[in-house]
Amino acid sequence: MAPPICDISFDNSHGVFFAGQTLAGQVEITVPKAKKVKSVFLKITGQSSVRWSESVGTGTSVQYSAREDYVSHLEKFVENEGGEEVELKEGTHIHKFSYKLPTDCPTSFEGDFGYIRYTARIVFERPWKYDLTYKIAFTVVNQLDLNKISPPLNVATVQENLKQFSCGPCRSAPMIMTVCIPMTGYVPGQLISVVVDVMNKSRKDVSELKIKLRRQVKYFSQSSSKKSKSVLSTLVKYQCGGVDRNKSVGYERRLLVPPEPPTRSTSIIQIEYFIEVVAKIPGLYGCPQVKIPIVIGTVPLANLDKSQAQASVVDGRTARSSNNLSTQFLASSIQSLKMPHSFEESTTRAAVDIQEDDEHQTLGAKPFTPRYPVYKFDGNETTPNRIS
Repeated sequence: MAPPICDISFDNSHGVFFAGQTLAGQVEITVPKAKKVKSVFLKITGQSSVRWSESVGTGTSVQYSAREDYVSHLEKFVENEGGEEVELKEGTHIHKFSYKLPTDCPTSFEGDFGYIRYTARIVFERPWKYDLTYKIAFTVVNQLDLNKISPPLNVATVQENLKQFSCGPCRSAPMIMTVCIPMTGYVPGQLISVVVDVMNKSRKDVSELKIKLRRQVKYFSQSSSKKSKSVLSTLVKYQCGGVDRNKSVGYERRLLVPPEPPTRSTSIIQIEYFIEVVAKIPGLYGCPQVKIPIVIGTVPLANLDKSQAQASVVDGRTARSSNNLSTQFLASSIQSLKMPHSFEESTTRAAVDIQEDDEHQTLGAKPFTPRYPVYKFDGNETTPNRIS
């Protein structure tokens, strides 16, 4: 017998919702031939899950895992009040749904050893058989206003690394690497201006400098064996020329912040970002590096001086987009903020299979990539382009 054909659509076109916003849409079910069911319902869930294994000794591995639940909502469309079977008639059935998301939902994230995921699934509860399910995922964004973080993020930061090679009477004069960024709070679509000055008074050549925007994700288990696991990813990278001995060189590079979830921690997944500059020294010598933590948010800094603002805007001729999504406006969901932006898929993660092990028979599950707000800055302005 031909299975039902299902579709779940949302009232907005991009499938992105803010924590505390109403999730609304419709379910469409096409039944080729009448079927007997106990019930048909929509289940909306949100959870984070962490899982990995590590080898201990020969042939032994330990499993580490954790889980947190954020959303659990059920809407029944078809059901017999007496609990008996009911016939789902042939044809197309359309059901509207609406649910207000909790305000504390963390932002969606798909990682190597865990995820924060929100799904909507249609379930056909059948007598004496496995349930049939059809499932999609959607993105939830928990706003992080950079203007409300203390200490303030609109302050320039300078860090220095002084490296001396060898020791005792053979010790060389130092190599001094200084790194400066104009502020430490950014949103996707903004540029991070990184200024690097290297004064190399040592007897070693620097073959190249690497300037990176990096993300660190920490996963925490809550099983009987508590442990954490960290994963470092490079989101943007520039390779610059070297610095010969007894020479000084300065570089400035601007790193475009890609679609990424905001800096945030749950009890089992922690997401952080930083700028890293590494001076490559040939041979067995350690490579000097500087790390500057930054915060990625969803609401950009407002009180910037002219130099900070100009350093962080993207000229329209060079701005890139990861897809062809049309511009949506945040004003539709957050009335106090009116800045042009689009919702763009994460560029650091391929679409994932959201199928779960306990779903024995399914009618489909769409691969999923979370989307995040990416701001459109006007290169001719010193503040984000606002809608009149």
